[in-house]
Amino acid sequence: MVEIPSSYLIGSQGKQLNKKNFIPGDATTSDKRRLRECLGKVVLTHQIAGEDIPSRIDEHYHCAVILFLDIQLTDLKHKDFAAKLVQPLMKPFAVLHFHDGAGNHALSFSHKRLNKLDPGNIVVEQAYCTDAFTTPPSTLAFPALINRNSKRDLYLEAMTKAYLIDHPKLFMGAEQLLHSKLWYQASKVIDLFDSLKTLQSLKQQKQKARTQAEKASLNSQLKIALQQTKSLHS
Repeated sequence: MVEIPSSYLIGSQGKQLNKKNFIPGDATTSDKRRLRECLGKVVLTHQIAGEDIPSRIDEHYHCAVILFLDIQLTDLKHKDFAAKLVQPLMKPFAVLHFHDGAGNHALSFSHKRLNKLDPGNIVVEQAYCTDAFTTPPSTLAFPALINRNSKRDLYLEAMTKAYLIDHPKLFMGAEQLLHSKLWYQASKVIDLFDSLKTLQSLKQQKQKARTQAEKASLNSQLKIALQQTKSLHS
């Protein structure tokens, strides 16, 4: 999600945060060291709050705000590692904008629900960190996102579109999905995200398969997964 309206800007230039707060206490010693070394300035730039876009607060989700953090990395190759450690520390839905000194950028999304056993904590249900880009995709610009039924719906649309943008050849017609009416149906959007990840995983497994039996089994699974994916936007 990019091109966030200035009405959601924090202050005039955002608020710099103490990066020490983004080092998980339960991480391994080596992971803590690596994160300290690769993590640069952390700035809270925007916050979507208020009820212009309704909150989603119930027994499953507590999505009252969406936070946007600008995070400098020494090298963007650390983006997936940093996202995996930083996102679970943040209870609100958050978009992490990673960038390095070479002009490379990436966005991290993490769809979170309340922990059923401990509602004070969250569980990451789905997550995605985009491929590196130098120019932000116009499809992920805030004005281009159409589902404003709730902040969660808006977030899911952005996360799933980000995955589609990075995998335009996942199946025939994948790119056309970006402009479909599917995005108004949040329940289908989250199912689509899961289906897309399943398709990508099966394709990767097929590339590594060594025997004809393995390939045949994966082809059958791919056919079923593709049918399920297409049924969501038929």
